[in-house]
Amino acid sequence: MTISTCSLLLFLTAISVLSAEGSEGSRQIDAILAKDWQQNRLAANPAASDETFVRRVHLDIIGRIPTLQEARAFLDGTDKDKRAKLIDQLLASEGHAQHMFHFWADILRVQTRPNGGQGDMTGKPYLEHVKKRVRENQPYDAFVRELITAQGKVWDNAAIGYYMRDIGMPLDNLAATTRIFLGTRIECAQCHNHPFDKWTQMQFYQMAAFTYPLETNFTGLSLDEMGPMKRAAEKNADTASRARWIGRISENLGDFVRYSKVAALPTRLLKLPHDYQYPDARPKDVISPMTMLGKTVKCEPKGETVNAFADWMTSPENPRFTTVIANRLWKKVFGAGLIEPVDELMDNTVAMNPELMKHLEQLMIASRYDMRAYLRVLYNTQAYQNEATRAELLPGEVYHFTGPVLRRMTAEQIYDSFVTLIHPTPDLPRRHGIDPDMAGKMVYRGKLSDALDLLEVREIFDGSMKASEGYELISERSKVLRTQYDAAQRAKDKEQMEKLNMEIRSLEFNARTGIHDHIVVPAVARLYTKKTGKAAPPPIPVAKPTMDDLKRAGQQRAYIDVPGYDIDQAIPRDEKMAEEAREKVYLREAKEQGIPQDQTEAYLKARRAQTREWPRAADLESPAPRGHYLREFGQSDRDMIENANADASMPQALVLMNSALFEGILKPHTQLRLNLGAARYPDDQAMAVYQTLLSRRPTDMEKAAWAKARESGLGIEDLVYALINTQQFIFVQ
Repeated sequence: MTISTCSLLLFLTAISVLSAEGSEGSRQIDAILAKDWQQNRLAANPAASDETFVRRVHLDIIGRIPTLQEARAFLDGTDKDKRAKLIDQLLASEGHAQHMFHFWADILRVQTRPNGGQGDMTGKPYLEHVKKRVRENQPYDAFVRELITAQGKVWDNAAIGYYMRDIGMPLDNLAATTRIFLGTRIECAQCHNHPFDKWTQMQFYQMAAFTYPLETNFTGLSLDEMGPMKRAAEKNADTASRARWIGRISENLGDFVRYSKVAALPTRLLKLPHDYQYPDARPKDVISPMTMLGKTVKCEPKGETVNAFADWMTSPENPRFTTVIANRLWKKVFGAGLIEPVDELMDNTVAMNPELMKHLEQLMIASRYDMRAYLRVLYNTQAYQNEATRAELLPGEVYHFTGPVLRRMTAEQIYDSFVTLIHPTPDLPRRHGIDPDMAGKMVYRGKLSDALDLLEVREIFDGSMKASEGYELISERSKVLRTQYDAAQRAKDKEQMEKLNMEIRSLEFNARTGIHDHIVVPAVARLYTKKTGKAAPPPIPVAKPTMDDLKRAGQQRAYIDVPGYDIDQAIPRDEKMAEEAREKVYLREAKEQGIPQDQTEAYLKARRAQTREWPRAADLESPAPRGHYLREFGQSDRDMIENANADASMPQALVLMNSALFEGILKPHTQLRLNLGAARYPDDQAMAVYQTLLSRRPTDMEKAAWAKARESGLGIEDLVYALINTQQFIFVQ
């Protein structure tokens, strides 16, 4: 592979920007900013104190306030490079991976249960894939390429969740792709030429043609493949009644592997809509892929379009790819982008500081799209370490970045800060990867999918015809039961409805036994033979389901164990290790906190409960369920790109004032309660509260106000309550 002259020049220019890691790169940014301040007769904000810095950098890098012990360790340190060392420590931590997961989950709209439950099989694996790549610090260009080129089955390639997020909506997915990775809004051009930008409807369809061949809506074996056989059976008097069940059986068979695969179909070609109205083509013309900006890339519709699209998208020569991520991460650090909005670039867009924007693009390329290396340079700038600008920025206003912008915590920062007040060690070792239940489903469905791939269409059809006998037998009885169920529903007889529902499901389960006997068993047996070279053992008979089986939605197990499809291999091995590591942390905490020997077991019990009941936000469903604290604090529903709301709201105020959160942080053995217990005198307790919540000592005025409040009968819990409801706690200063 050869490197183009343009790419080589870009890289050599970028290398000069990163002539020395860390401090030199940070000084170059500070110098560009200083020149801009001088030209605009501005002065830098004063340098932030260590107290302000330690709280800010914890919130910005790991998404939570520091513990009292973390804050004191930094504040008591005398190393002149302690800020740079703390930045390195935080960027390398698990807390940073968890915090950056939210950054990407909001952008990529990562959901545990996407598309109203249709994407359940891909939601969790995709979520864990994003976490894993963030934790590994996968270079940004490789991260994007992996998503765009993702194909296969979810148990083999969880990155297909990127396309499954927009299942059956390839045009919407393309619009999201250009907005996320190119910062360009072209969704309007899906229906007509863009009214506010230069993009035409033709360009939209040419871009969409790159990824349109990727099919996401697989629901099992297509009836089209069995159509001729089915029609022939319907014409035969001996088989006509059974042939009518083929569609139902195909649908039931598809339930096992539905919505779990992405694959390119050469015959899937994108055509212009029927109402296309422009003179450059006719309605329903087949469209050839072509890029809309930068280097022109064209492909044949039936060619290798996806990889060509990924090559063009992630190239340093792409005029917007590097700009967008450099600007997004700058905004992540400073609270405002050099280009605002970050995802609405046009040809006439001008950055607030064009020289700095160009420099940041070169820095990103020189870093080889290493996002942590890039962030390290930004966090080490003096501009970032200045006091925050408190004036609110108006839309369209040019900001000169004399310091970061004062901003409210995100929903995840607020929630994880409360978790920090509860957990003495907030970033506990945890299991990585999908949960055991999902692992079991993926192993079973992966085995069945691979097995079905080994059968010819004729074999599946013949098995379906045999299985249809069971559907014939239950048909009349099922009609009677459904009539009775409808009557019970009209009478609002819930007990009878539940009973009839279970009986109907039992009938259907028994009917589906034929699918198991005549299709699944032969398929899995063939897979076993392929894997081992031996004849498959006899299958385990299907037992009549119990009520509990039916209430679990009839999840069937694999009836022939096949090497390579072991659930124990699918479950991450680090769960037991993480549990053991947590226990060691709890014991260390007990020793450091001076917990008496006879109270250690109670402490361990309390810590286990805290870990179970108060996980970090990244360990919850994405998004959290409605009504959860995260949602009240403005967490994105992740239905749309970057849909979070950091504005103050009445529900948020009520949660902070009246919810169980306040009680939770003051229970025995929480970090806050332990800090209070270690303070012997009232003034020491007040000091502990301020340092735990705000990472600073109280001022003389605050000490005097608290002394007066204490004389009036207020207790230390009242001080905690008051500080939690201040802007000082809620804002990243």
